Amino acid sequence: MGYLVGVLAVGSGLVGAVLHAANAVAGRDVEPSFWLLAALGAIAYGSASAFLGARSRARRVAILLGAIGLGQGLSLLLREYALLGDAPLDWLALWIGSWLWAPAYIATAALLPLLLPDGALPSPRWRPALVLSVVALAAEAVWWALLPYHLQDVPIVVRELRNPVGVAAAAAPVVLGVIATLTVAAVALALASIVVRWRATTGDRRQQLKWLLVGGAATVVVFALGLLVPPPAGEVVAAMGAIPLPAACAVAALRHRLWDVDLVVSAGLRYAVLSVVVIAVYAAVVALLGASTGAPVIATAVVALVLLPLHARLQRWANRVVHGEPDDPGTALARLGEQLAATSDPADVADRLLPEVVARISGLLRSPYTAISLADGGIVAHGDRPEEVDRVPLAYGGAEVGALELTPRSRSGGERRRLEVLARQAAVAVHSVLLTREARRSRQLVVAAREEERRRLRWDLHDGVGPSIAALALQAETARDLVAVDPAAATEILDRLVPRMNGTVAEVRAIVHELRPPTLDELGLAGAVRELGTRFSGADRRVEVALSDLGELPAAVDLAAYRIISEALANAVRHSGARNVRVRVERDGEWLRLEVTDDGHGIPADAPPGVGLTSMRARAEELNGRCAVRHGADATGTVVSALLPLSLEKESR
Repeated sequence: MGYLVGVLAVGSGLVGAVLHAANAVAGRDVEPSFWLLAALGAIAYGSASAFLGARSRARRVAILLGAIGLGQGLSLLLREYALLGDAPLDWLALWIGSWLWAPAYIATAALLPLLLPDGALPSPRWRPALVLSVVALAAEAVWWALLPYHLQDVPIVVRELRNPVGVAAAAAPVVLGVIATLTVAAVALALASIVVRWRATTGDRRQQLKWLLVGGAATVVVFALGLLVPPPAGEVVAAMGAIPLPAACAVAALRHRLWDVDLVVSAGLRYAVLSVVVIAVYAAVVALLGASTGAPVIATAVVALVLLPLHARLQRWANRVVHGEPDDPGTALARLGEQLAATSDPADVADRLLPEVVARISGLLRSPYTAISLADGGIVAHGDRPEEVDRVPLAYGGAEVGALELTPRSRSGGERRRLEVLARQAAVAVHSVLLTREARRSRQLVVAAREEERRRLRWDLHDGVGPSIAALALQAETARDLVAVDPAAATEILDRLVPRMNGTVAEVRAIVHELRPPTLDELGLAGAVRELGTRFSGADRRVEVALSDLGELPAAVDLAAYRIISEALANAVRHSGARNVRVRVERDGEWLRLEVTDDGHGIPADAPPGVGLTSMRARAEELNGRCAVRHGADATGTVVSALLPLSLEKESR
């Protein structure tokens, strides 16, 4: 239906233009101020209607646009037909053409805003406004239909034809006041509906409304320029005002992501204000200088002097209105960087700063939806997520740490560069958040491992050493009781008690060894590592140990180093099939460096980290150090490296 109405509108506009040309060539009375506006309106609105008609979700909008275009086209066609001269029913054609245009024109301001962009009212509460708009359109049509031709604002003079139902009373001020009141009220409510939609919507729908604002503003500006420019050029300029609004309606109704609207709005605001200023300054200078021959030249020079500095100021103002960019974008970026640098607590970055970064970027770019997705699956969002988003990768240290997601739209080169700077700033915050979360997970692992170790120790003492000592105490009491009555039996019990006591002592030593190997206290870390190398060496395996002067080490550091080296050697023996293993330990300033390298088959790329690897990392991170496991040279073997802090400050952080 919408397609058919649109085609009829375009056809009527074209036929009306042809009839106008024929009348002009024949020298008949024509209306130069009406025909071009009506023809362009019929073609523009009809084309938009036909374009949308094949799309089911835009049919209501298509029919409305087509009806507006058809009203203008038929009005032109019928009026030009009546000018042909003695045509059949020319009086009826002229009468219909004299009023059919009115509801079509009024509908662009009183009805379209109520129903765009999807053909539905903002809510059921707006039905009275719809009724008022329909009443206003009908009243305008009836009023123009009853108004005698010679009393209309542009009198219609076609031979001896008169309005067959003309009533002079229709031109009374009271009638005109009622009609004007209805029309103004309907237009005001329709425009208010746009404001209500704007406040209640975000994302895609707000972008659609931006297109409507662009089209409406362009229409008003072009019409205003047409009034300021002397005829006949002004009539041509005013007629061009029929094009922007239907084009914007078509784009908005399609819901295609043509986000260039922000660029159009920015440029439109800038040049609309410039146009008004140019005309005003030019007119003022000419008026002051009077009709002198040099007035236009002087006026042009004054306009140029005003225009150059004004353009830059308007550019910044339009950018702030549309994109939210500050006068100096670098200032906002610097403030963002200072906020990042001033946050020393990583937990504060994770819990407070990242949402503020997202909100700041959303404001800087005026993006209805802005989000940062992290590499670990987390996301911090501002606004409602549209169906599609622009994704900007966030990289730190050559690795992707997340992505910045924005509402899709086209961006100029300067905007893209600004976005790149913002992305680098955001990457710093994201990297801090990921480090914070990883540290939290590591601390949780350390706490869990410590509690597990305490539970195992409790079980070992309760289930192993405890019963053994209790049994030894019971046997000792029995021997004491037998000493006086049966010395031989008491001696036999004591003989059995000695090896059992030795076994219990060994059991206690084993538990103590798990807590802290005695060799560390007896031999130091260097001797304990050499002892490990000897223990893990064999007939088909050689373990080489290279040690620098380690000096005195904090107890927590030498224990962590010993456990990491021990676990790495155990993995090389059990899992890699290595024949040569090299252990290197050296002191590097305030750090202790460890490295265990083997020539085994390495760790498969898809292998999940086991308990041993997790334990090594946890021991290093507990001291604010780090431990890494990687493939060796030429992707063979395995390298376990660790860096542990030696100073008490680093150790206690």
